[in-house]
Amino acid sequence: MAERQAAADATGMPGDPDTASAEAGPTIVPLHTGDQIEAAAALLWTVWGARTDAERSELITVSLLRTLSHSGNYVVGAYRDGRLIGCTVGMFGARTGRPDHLHSYITGVHQPDRNRGTGLALKRHQRRWALERGVGTITWTYDPLVCRNGYFNLCKLGAAITAYRPDFYGRLDDGVNTNERTDRLLVEWDLRAEWVEQAMTGEPGAMRRHARGAVPGAELIVVPDDIETLRKNDHERAQRERYAVRDRFLALFADDYRVVGMTRNHEYVLLPAATTPSYEP
Repeated sequence: MAERQAAADATGMPGDPDTASAEAGPTIVPLHTGDQIEAAAALLWTVWGARTDAERSELITVSLLRTLSHSGNYVVGAYRDGRLIGCTVGMFGARTGRPDHLHSYITGVHQPDRNRGTGLALKRHQRRWALERGVGTITWTYDPLVCRNGYFNLCKLGAAITAYRPDFYGRLDDGVNTNERTDRLLVEWDLRAEWVEQAMTGEPGAMRRHARGAVPGAELIVVPDDIETLRKNDHERAQRERYAVRDRFLALFADDYRVVGMTRNHEYVLLPAATTPSYEP
């Protein structure tokens, strides 16, 4: 989300093009009509590779999208040249007895439109939408092995990791996650944090917050550069990576470490909870 992020949404690895600043960004609008809702579901099914009716229902249904839209939750689409290229879905969440945050459920971007700033544009819109409704926090989850999503969440959005949950969703037969463990990092995005304010109001993609790994007490967790390809070519190795990363996160969290960001080299940086993190200028 929890948000199921397609890796497509996490544009902005070091060296990747960030053309949102060089071209007109997508037009982002709420989705209300039957045709809009059906198109959004079809886009998500395509992004996830959900080919069967069972996989599509596991991922998202048209009726659920319709219900969320009708009840005032966050269901928007990104259009370029009149064509739907991405969408994001979220619902209000309550941790204190009343709605106190927006929970981002799923985000996907059409393959040809990746690395063009669409994911960032959707998040910026989602942030404005939440703030207009008095909501200051957005939460979601993502697969810790997908380093592009980690980089996007931590270095471009300035979100924080709050927990590691092994096999969070259990078995998911939705295309992307079929036959995979669904370990997830829980994310919390403070929409009013000073760094977030700067990153979201400046030039799209210009602000990136890289954590320094060479500081006293720091522990680094390295993940594969491209877990999707590794799963296809060497599934057993991909599974070993999963368990190794899981063990490291759980052990460090048990020792009261916290994730403070990622380095330019795709490494998670963790520090003891009482230690002040350091970031590159």
